[in-house]
Amino acid sequence: MPTPFPSRHAATTGAANTKPTTLNPEWRCTRCYKLLGVCRDARMHLRFKRGHEYLVGFPVQANCRGCGTLNQATSPVR
Repeated sequence: MPTPFPSRHAATTGAANTKPTTLNPEWRCTRCYKLLGVCRDARMHLRFKRGHEYLVGFPVQANCRGCGTLNQATSPVR
C-alpha cells in the first residue's frame, strides 16, 4: 500500500538543493537530506545532542548522523 505522503526524497530535486543559498540557508545531506547545519553570517551553525553547538568557517565537512555520508559545503550563502 503506498504512503499517503510523499517522501522527502521525492519532494526534493537532488543535491543542488542541499547547498545553502540566500533563499534556503539550510545545509542538508546529499543522500538522505537530513539537516546538517544552517548558514548564518557567512559561518555555518552546527548543533548536536547534549547542547553542543559550533559556529565554523568554510569549507565545512561533516559526516551525516543519519546515513554516514561525508558532505562538504565550500562557501557561504550567496
